[in-house]
Amino acid sequence: MSGTYELQLGLYNKLAADLPLMALVTAVYDNPPQQDDPESNVPFPFLTISDSTAQPWDTDTEVGSDVTFTVHVWSRASHAIEAKQIQGAIYQALHRDTIPVTGYTVIGIDLVNQTVERDPDGITRHGIQDFRIVYEEA
Repeated sequence: MSGTYELQLGLYNKLAADLPLMALVTAVYDNPPQQDDPESNVPFPFLTISDSTAQPWDTDTEVGSDVTFTVHVWSRASHAIEAKQIQGAIYQALHRDTIPVTGYTVIGIDLVNQTVERDPDGITRHGIQDFRIVYEEA
């Protein structure tokens, strides 16, 4: 689907430049250098942006898509508060906002789902937020 790479890059740039968010996390990744070992040396907490689903809504005169991107929060705090605080900062950075995307116009970004759960390793807290992004070719 056209534009999903550019959207992911726009999301990454928006989140990585957000000072309140970056004060809470160590990094934003697509694919972190994380090992299966829960004691790996990748510093927590961090974000990943990688999952997406896209549905085109092309017409005779416009080309666009409705995309859902998932932002993951990874925390090793002993409680869910840290993950929820980070999710709050992500919400403030993205919900009802827009992002610059080369070759496309983002019409809107909305949070559609949010959860925090304990990861199967029993140590990590995993926050999941799905954002709906509607865009069209510029």
